[in-house]
Order: sequence, then C-alpha cells, then structure tokens
Amino acid sequence: MTRPNKSPDYVTLGTLPDSERLLARARLLGSRIETRDLVGNSTASAWAGPAGLTFVFRYGVAVTIGLGTESLDRLDEALVEHAADLAPVKETEAAAIVIRPDKDDRLGAEGQIQLADASPVRLLLAATVLACSVLLSRDEILVSETFDHIAPLVAGLSQDGRTQLPISSAMRLVGEVIAARHRVIGTVQADERPDLLWDHPHLDRLYTRLEGEYELKERTEVLERKIAALGDFTEVLLDIIQDKRAFRLEWAIIALIAFEIVLSLYTLAFR
Repeated sequence: MTRPNKSPDYVTLGTLPDSERLLARARLLGSRIETRDLVGNSTASAWAGPAGLTFVFRYGVAVTIGLGTESLDRLDEALVEHAADLAPVKETEAAAIVIRPDKDDRLGAEGQIQLADASPVRLLLAATVLACSVLLSRDEILVSETFDHIAPLVAGLSQDGRTQLPISSAMRLVGEVIAARHRVIGTVQADERPDLLWDHPHLDRLYTRLEGEYELKERTEVLERKIAALGDFTEVLLDIIQDKRAFRLEWAIIALIAFEIVLSLYTLAFR
C-alpha cells in the first residue's frame, strides 16, 4: 500500500526582489495550510511573484519578504483555498529587513533585522521567528478572551458554589483550552529551536537575537501558565457537569420508580 504524501513543513513561492531594504510581513490565515497543494500551483505562484519571496508554513502562516504589500491580498486569497479553519481575524506581524553585505547579523535600534546576506536560510530563519510570533499573538488574544468568558463563572462559584453555564458552553470552553494547548506545545513548539539550526549552526547567534527580540520563550512560558490555569478551571467545570448529570439521572430514576408505583396502584384500583 502506498503511503500518502505528507505536506512539507513549508514551501516557497515567488522570488526575492533585488534590494537591500525589504519588508517582511507574516499573516495568520488558518490553523493549517496544505502546503503540498501549493507545489506547482499556478495561481498562487502568479500572485506570489509581484509580492516577493513567500514562505508558506504548514501550521497556517504565510510570510512574504518584498518591497511592500502589493498583491498580498490576492496572494492570500489563493492561499486560503488550501487552508483549514480560516482565522476570523487575520493576525499580522511586520519587520524591516536590511541586507548589509560583509557585516554581522544583528538587530537595529528600531528592531530592523540586519542580515549579512540574503541567503534563503537566513530569510527562512527570520520568517520562522515572525511566523511563531504571529501565532503566539493569536493564542494570547484567545486565552485572554477565554479568561474574560470564565470571569462571571468564577464569580458565581465563589459566591454560591454554583454556575448556570450550559453544558454545551462548558464543553466549548474545554475544547478551546485543549486546542490552544495543542497549538502552543504540540504544533508550533515556539519555545524550541528550529531544526534548520542543526544544519546551519553559524546562524545560532542570529536566532538567539531574534528570539530575544520577539520574546518567544517568555511569551510561550506565560501562555503555558495561563493555559494550565484554564486547564485547572476546566477540570472544575467537568466535575460540576458530572455532578449535574448524576443529579439529573438520580431524579430520572426516582421519577421512573414513582411512575411505576402510580401505574401499579392505578392498575390494582381498577381491576
């Protein structure tokens, strides 16, 4: 049996403009992009050309490095056709990239990413960091919104030990927490060093500087703590749900027994 082709972690589209001053723009398009469908895709390639060099990551982010934002909307329209769970709000992250031949890789005073050359691996490393940053931004917003949603529930539990949250809403909160934990820890692994550093150890210093600039490790640790706190709360919700179901089941059994007794008495009375 033939094993199905796995989507590559990323694909590249378009070409890099011949310029020493570039703009990198990361966009979150969905939870996943089928990158294998983009290999040889004429529509995506046609719009990627005017936009610049684009790295499309399997976990739903596209990073374009070019001279501006021309053709990005059309390119994204072509990319979302191969994306799953489209993002309701397109999170973005932008950074200026300056190519400085014969100089060391460093970060400028205003956050510019200054590269010694425009080699694909250097650009890929910068794009990877921007992609991780935009994903973390999305999850930071979602986690904050989830805390806002549970605030009234926490208040209700602290006051009378009860909550009026419907079971379906509680399970939806549980699902959001599990999904966020999977993205942060399993899918993106923003706190781990990219695999490309194994083959290009000379870029380790550049990655360390980029990681520090965008605070990838610190933001991931904060998210994990918040998700852990949400996980503790969801366990409380699940216990409440189980207690409610057990309570309803007991009353259903009592009602059924009472109905059988009434039915038996009725039958005896009219024999």
